[in-house]
Amino acid sequence: MSDRPAPSQDAMIFLDGVSKHYPGQAKAAVSELSMEIKRGEFVVLVGPSGCGKTTTLRMINRLVEPTRGRIFIDGKDVTHADVDSLRRGIGYVIQQIGLLPHLTIADNIALVPKMLGMKRTDRRRRAEELLELVGLDPAVHVGRYPKQLSGGQQQRVGVARALAADPPVMLMDEPFGAVDPIVREKLQMEFLRLQASIRKTIVMVTHDIDEALRLGDRIAIFGPGSRLAQFDTPLAILSNPADDFVRDFIGSGAPVRRLSLLKVSDVLASFPSDMPSLANAIEVDAGETVHRALELVLASGAEGIEVGGAGGTSRYLDLQSLLTAAAQPTKVLS
Repeated sequence: MSDRPAPSQDAMIFLDGVSKHYPGQAKAAVSELSMEIKRGEFVVLVGPSGCGKTTTLRMINRLVEPTRGRIFIDGKDVTHADVDSLRRGIGYVIQQIGLLPHLTIADNIALVPKMLGMKRTDRRRRAEELLELVGLDPAVHVGRYPKQLSGGQQQRVGVARALAADPPVMLMDEPFGAVDPIVREKLQMEFLRLQASIRKTIVMVTHDIDEALRLGDRIAIFGPGSRLAQFDTPLAILSNPADDFVRDFIGSGAPVRRLSLLKVSDVLASFPSDMPSLANAIEVDAGETVHRALELVLASGAEGIEVGGAGGTSRYLDLQSLLTAAAQPTKVLS
């Protein structure tokens, strides 16, 4: 009986010892990489140029063929599966978008459904549904051509096209890198809203650590030599960098970023439930970020925060306790 690892029941994507060696290159682009990505999880691959993150992404749908190792999707070994069938079941969004200029927006979105034999009326309906889902008015955009759309609108159409055949997996290669910073942040927030609704398994490549921290359920940080330096939640990475490379990569702004991820509920968990009440406290939700709670307390001049609980009970934290807990995230995570 084989002692090779197998994907767990929760795994949607499983890489088992995957490597890529290009001819004439002394070092592997990716070496013996093993990772499991759960169903419905948004995983971001990030790292310096040449670390293997894009090669890893492209091996999942075999745009790059692995030299060694196995790739599983939804429990099935697809390492040697028919590539056309494999790719039709995976949505793919790239920075350059790749819309076909001679096709309408509706026809661009419906490319894969058309290949799969979907009727024209059903393709049109699907395109309209997806335009609405990504925040574009179907009545306005369905008959337009790519050149009539802004860069941000084209990127939304690219996402809609990737979703057209309702794939369980989406791969995204720096999807927001070609738009200006203001549009980029808006697209990121819209995509988080969309993911909360559709819950696809998403793997995205970016070089931007702030984008990774904002979007990812978990982040895989690749180091030099295609080493997987750390694979964890954004909060855990900011709180406990695995080594000096990760610490340097996330940079000196880690404490501020951490406050934007840490929830009030996380902080409360590190204090006794019978902390004394405060006469002048501002009420906040347990799901609010510590960063926002501190902003509210400082702006109002309150002593601290009041968090409502079950049965009408409240818990309190004074400003000093909130600051102390925020500065000690390891305690909060333990």
